[in-house]
Amino acid sequence: MTSIWELDTPALLVDLDALEHNASLMAQLCADAGIAWRPHVKACKAPAMALRLIDAGAVGVTCAKATEALVMAEGGVTDILIANEVVGEQKVARLIEVAKLATLCVAVDDAANIREISAAADSAGVTVDLLVDIDVNLHRCGVTPEGAPALCTLIGDLPAVRLRGLMGYEGHVMGLPDEEKERETAASASILAKANQLCLADGHEIAVLSGGGSGNYRYVLEQGVLNELQAGGAALMDLTYELMGVGGHRRALSLICQVVSAANPYRAAGDAGWKSTGRHTGLPSVVNPNGWSCVGLSAEHTHLSREGGEPVTTGDRVEMIPHYSDSTVLLHRTLHAHRGGLVEETWEISGSGALQ
Repeated sequence: MTSIWELDTPALLVDLDALEHNASLMAQLCADAGIAWRPHVKACKAPAMALRLIDAGAVGVTCAKATEALVMAEGGVTDILIANEVVGEQKVARLIEVAKLATLCVAVDDAANIREISAAADSAGVTVDLLVDIDVNLHRCGVTPEGAPALCTLIGDLPAVRLRGLMGYEGHVMGLPDEEKERETAASASILAKANQLCLADGHEIAVLSGGGSGNYRYVLEQGVLNELQAGGAALMDLTYELMGVGGHRRALSLICQVVSAANPYRAAGDAGWKSTGRHTGLPSVVNPNGWSCVGLSAEHTHLSREGGEPVTTGDRVEMIPHYSDSTVLLHRTLHAHRGGLVEETWEISGSGALQ
């Protein structure tokens, strides 16, 4: 086996022990709460990792885009939710390709889009499940609770589409302080519950109420309104989720760079800049060697500062925890899965660039 310290750099790593701990934790918490776990894979973008989460107890995965879903389906994932509106002839055609490979569910909030999906699915001889998207105060996508029954009726009247339930993503609560986050999570859940009540009163069968994220998933589980949880990013864990107060998880994702300049004993430059690790939420944290920190990123370089550690020399490796997995993994094409510092598998990040 290859040591992580022998990999060409920059090298993106996932610690299998930490990943398995995080996945088992989330799966068990969901099972204890009687809620299905459908983790979002917009962070990892690697089918091999998605399959690991399913092996740990997930019922399937959540995706952001049709191309991302197609990558997952081609990689062996057989149950997929696209928690996003998919609009337009090209994108809907891609939905049909996914539906030929996997059980597919898509979020909708527009009658014309529902008809578009129905017509394409009917022509292809496939069925697409739909979740009516409810605006739960994120104010991004979704209808009001009062607008949901009419869309449910339309779905029931059209061929090749099937109503699975409702979804509402409360992304606006993730960075709030705990007390406010708990309150706003409950407020979002009450909006989804109202939509559910209106749809049930109108005679519709609502099997799934889907939502939640890593930043608030424990409140979702405690409140017991949703029966499907989309939280997935905390399986990798990063500094952003730590700042959100996500507890009990281990840091699974890291990035190794190589020192390319150490002319000054109190600073150094590594070969992983913002083209290797996202910086919009903050800088990565150096975990090895001790006594060094990342103080800046340029396009191709890590700006390292010595703060009590031993000097480094060119060729030394530096391991960092990315600040946010969502804006880091997509920059890479390979994820090195290791245990105890030895690479066991190399996973293709085949969802990189899957933006359509």
